[in-house]
Amino acid sequence: MSTRSRSPRRKTHLTRLTILLIAVGFVFGAAVPAGALLTGIDVASYQHPSTQQYPSGAPIDWNAVKGAGHSFGYVKATEYRSSSSSYINPWFRRDWDAAGNAGIYRGAYHFAIPSYPVVADALEEARYFISVTGSMTGPLDLPAMLDLEYNPYGGTDDCYGLSPGDFVTWARTWLDEVKRLTGKAPVVYTGGSYWDTCSGRSTAIGGDYRLWIASYPNDPNSTTFRPGVPTGWSTWSFWQYTSTGSVPGIIGNVDVNRFCCDVGSLAALSGNGAGAGNPFGNIESMLRLPTSIQIAGWAIDPDSRDPIKVHVYVDGQWGGEYTANGSRPDVGAVYTGYGPTHGVQVSVPVPPGEHRVCIYAINIGGGSTNPEMSCRTVASLPTGNFEAVISTGPGAIRASGWAVDPDTTSPIAVDVFVDGVFAVRGTTGQARPDVASAFPGVTGQAGFGVDVTGVSGGSHTVCVRAVNAGAVRTRVPLGCRTVVAPGGNPIGNFDFAQAGFATMNLVGWVVDP
Repeated sequence: MSTRSRSPRRKTHLTRLTILLIAVGFVFGAAVPAGALLTGIDVASYQHPSTQQYPSGAPIDWNAVKGAGHSFGYVKATEYRSSSSSYINPWFRRDWDAAGNAGIYRGAYHFAIPSYPVVADALEEARYFISVTGSMTGPLDLPAMLDLEYNPYGGTDDCYGLSPGDFVTWARTWLDEVKRLTGKAPVVYTGGSYWDTCSGRSTAIGGDYRLWIASYPNDPNSTTFRPGVPTGWSTWSFWQYTSTGSVPGIIGNVDVNRFCCDVGSLAALSGNGAGAGNPFGNIESMLRLPTSIQIAGWAIDPDSRDPIKVHVYVDGQWGGEYTANGSRPDVGAVYTGYGPTHGVQVSVPVPPGEHRVCIYAINIGGGSTNPEMSCRTVASLPTGNFEAVISTGPGAIRASGWAVDPDTTSPIAVDVFVDGVFAVRGTTGQARPDVASAFPGVTGQAGFGVDVTGVSGGSHTVCVRAVNAGAVRTRVPLGCRTVVAPGGNPIGNFDFAQAGFATMNLVGWVVDP
C-alpha cells in the first residue's frame, strides 16, 4: 500500500504530530516470523484529539503504550517550507519527554518538503530540524528519520517538482547534514514505488542509510508477508505495516510498525554518536592590536538556540571566558532555527610579542567534548608613516618618520629603497611622544631618520618599509615620496686670480654631486 494512504496526518494539516514506536535493527532474517518482531507505533497530533475532558487535545499514556508491549517511539518534530512558513509539532516536546520517562526508546523525524535550490533547501530543513530536536544523544535516543513521501499539498507533482537527480541530491544533502550534526546516520522512511519513481531507481542512498519501508498487507496480522524494498536497499530495518492499529493509551487508530531485529540491535542504535551534540562554528580571524588580540567568528551548540560560551587560552594560559552572542545575521540565515546571535567578537588583552592563541566552544548539551575551534600563532605586523624625505647635501638624502611593531618594545628595522633598489637599513630609536600616546605600552622611541649617501643628482623615488620583529621577517610598506637631489653637473666658484713671476694662481672650489 502506498504512503499516500498510510495516515490522515500525511495528507492534511501541518499541526499533526507523529511519534513512532518501533524496533530497530540491521538484518531481517527470513527465519524469524514477522509476528515475533519488536513492534511500535507512530502517533500524530491526529492522535491527540479534542475531548470533553481534554478540549485542547488528549495526552498519550506512554506507560500504557509500553505496557502493551511496544518498545520505542519516533516523534514528528518539524516541517519546513521556508523561514516564514515553518512548523514545529506542538506535541513534540511533551511526547518526547513522556516517552523517555516511560522507558521507551525514542527518535524524532522531519517531514520533507523538498524544493529548489536543492542543496540550500535541504541544509535549511536539516538545520531547522536539529534546532528543534537537539542532537538526540540520550541513552534512549535513536537516529533521526527523514520522512520522504507523496506531496500532500499540491502545487507541484508527487515528487515536489524535482527531477530524479535533484530529488536524490536533496535527500543525500539532508541525511549527510543531520549525520554530521548528530553523529548518527538517519533512517529513510519511504514507499517502494514512491522512491523508485521520484529517484529514478537510484542506488545512491541505500548503501549508507537504513530503510523504513511503508507496505501494508491485506492481513495486518500475517506472519508470512514480506514487504518489497525499493531500489538501492537489500532489506529493511523498520516496516510500517498498518495505519489502523489500536493501542492502549491512544485514542483512535494509529500506525503500527515492526522492526527487523532484537533489543540488542535496537540498543546499539541509541545513545551518543561520534561527535554528536558537540558545538560547531568557525573562527574567521585573529587580529593583533598593540595591547590585545581581536578574535572574530561564530559558534553554535546544536542542543540549544541560546548563545554559548567560548574559552580562550594564550600561550597555554587562561585567557578568559566569553559569550558568543554577537550579531551574525549571515549565520542565522544559514542555520535557520538558531537565530542570528551566535557571533564571536572577543578582545583578549596580551603583552607585546608573538602569542599562541587557542579558542574552544563550550558544550552545553549531550556532546562529548569542548571542541577546539582554532589554535594559531598570532603576530602583528609593523605600522607607521614615512613622513618626509629631504636632500641634506650633494649626494645625500634623509628619510624620516615613525614605525612601531606591537610585538616588541625595542627599536625595529626600517629599510630604505631608492628608485626600487635597496639602499640602506636603519632603525627606529628617536623620541616620538605623539606616537607613544597613540600606542601605549609599545615604545616611546618610534621615530627614525635614515641617511642615504651616494645618491646621484636629479629626481628620485624613495620608499621605506618597516621590518616585522617576529619570526617571519615581513617588510611592511610605509609609503613612498619623491626628492630632488642636487643636479648631476659639477658646481663651484672661481674666487680670485693671483699673479706671480711667470705664473698665475687661480683660487676657487668645485664639486661633482
